[in-house]
Amino acid sequence: VRAKARPHRVLEHSEAMEDADQIRSYVKAYEWGGPFSALQFHHLRQLSAMIRPGDTVLDLACGPGPLLLELAPIYPDCRFIGADLSRPMLDCLGEKATARGISNIEILQEDIRTLPSLSDRKIDVAITTLALHHLPDLESLGATFQRISELLRPDGGFYIFDFGLLRSPRTRALLVAESAKTAPPLTTSDYDQSLQAAFRIDDVLGLARDCLKPRFIATSSSFVDFFYFLQTEKRTVPASQVRQHISDLWRNLSATNKLEYFMLQLLRRRR
Repeated sequence: VRAKARPHRVLEHSEAMEDADQIRSYVKAYEWGGPFSALQFHHLRQLSAMIRPGDTVLDLACGPGPLLLELAPIYPDCRFIGADLSRPMLDCLGEKATARGISNIEILQEDIRTLPSLSDRKIDVAITTLALHHLPDLESLGATFQRISELLRPDGGFYIFDFGLLRSPRTRALLVAESAKTAPPLTTSDYDQSLQAAFRIDDVLGLARDCLKPRFIATSSSFVDFFYFLQTEKRTVPASQVRQHISDLWRNLSATNKLEYFMLQLLRRRR
């Protein structure tokens, strides 16, 4: 809150995660009960009010697809597309989908700024979570937003979540130290790099308002520029089996995860 200056972005080492140890650590961090469980639960609840039966859903920079692997089984009549630059990440997604008997996920190894394979296709819902900070510059971010707008059907929606660039290095150190209590060391190191690579939230919102269609709701964290959400209005009421799945997940979350989930709700403020 007191910090005046804001550090410059420090770019990620690569736009795509290729290292096998990093990928294993990343996948482990997304296991239920791990450090991202409250956030994953929040995403699933939000998306359950956006995905309609028969939709085509695109996850941009999906990585090993933790969200896709949760969504695809509860929406068997939907088509899911996971796009990422990293072949090892996509291989991990494909292996897990096969092992779980999931057949409605399509994999694309493509740049999310262009997605040439989708040139003659439209989608209903676009998702991207904790990925846009890997882009090298604002021009790339704007191109990604523009591509989302081009791909969406007129009644489609999007759900975007990522880190914001923190003003204070001390705040970043506190957040990283908290993550280190539960996340694997490699994931904690990646988290620190991601926080440093984040875009300024004001810059993101400016580009989003210029490039993204349809209209959307923007929220971010109170007090510090830790995270932001850009999402369109609800498109549906979740089906009973979807509500039941989410209810089952909630019952199995730890008390710590539930507290983190409630804190996330309290921290969100409209921009």
